Amino acid sequence: MSEYTPDEILRMAQERIAARQAETRRPLPWGAIFAGSFSALLVALLFSPGMPLEWKMYAVVHGICAQQHNIFVGGLQFPLCARNSGIYLSFMLTFIYLYAIGRGRAGKLPPWHISLTLVAFVAIMAVDGFNSLFLDLGLPNWYPPDNFLRTLTGMGMGITIATMLHIVLNNTLRQNVDPQQPVFTRWTELLGIIAIDLLALAAIYGNLGITFWPLAFLAFFGILGVLYLVCLLVTSLFMGYEGKVTSIRQLARPATIALIPTLLIAGTMSWLRFWMESMGLVI
Repeated sequence: MSEYTPDEILRMAQERIAARQAETRRPLPWGAIFAGSFSALLVALLFSPGMPLEWKMYAVVHGICAQQHNIFVGGLQFPLCARNSGIYLSFMLTFIYLYAIGRGRAGKLPPWHISLTLVAFVAIMAVDGFNSLFLDLGLPNWYPPDNFLRTLTGMGMGITIATMLHIVLNNTLRQNVDPQQPVFTRWTELLGIIAIDLLALAAIYGNLGITFWPLAFLAFFGILGVLYLVCLLVTSLFMGYEGKVTSIRQLARPATIALIPTLLIAGTMSWLRFWMESMGLVI
């Protein structure tokens, strides 16, 4: 005769069913999935045969970068053009710098004088960009453009993009954003990233070959990083993460999913531009 009553047997059965259901609902290890997916993509980039690495990088971003007015370091061509190299190299350096100085949760614009400087960076690059465009179109221009100026003015733009995107991401997704903490609080902090940018600029135009790969990768992942962060923002909002994030680990699921639109956009635009070039529609 059973030592359990019918009610106890029923309760134990229900507990087993609940335990099995809990196991089936166990969340996927999104952090490991993201790390594995990113690692697989990186391995494919580094070791897939057919082209030298710098040309594979060139092909990946071919649809989202003009890739004119190219720069060379140590005899190798950067995957991005001179201006975009400055923008997205500086973007990556600035993003890393902001976390290094403890501004990971900062959600406030810098003081007005620094904010005006960031706006001036945009205006300066616009002036240099139009000056270069006028020359390409055969129109009168204000001064002889060159790659050094393209990269230098692009770096200022990169600082501004990183600052604004950092603020948008924090204020949109973070629950623990610090709304009273400016991204830059004083001139010395802004001058710090400017000095880092100038060192990178000196390495490029001093033709310091040993720096090609670190700087090329920073620029390459910078341009893809801006696209990816926009996709991550949209994906996170769609999945209901607005104002809920207290740790970057919480973003593992949308971060993994955001890889898909990033790859689709970059891949489609690259294929489209190669196709248009093959048809003689663009040069």
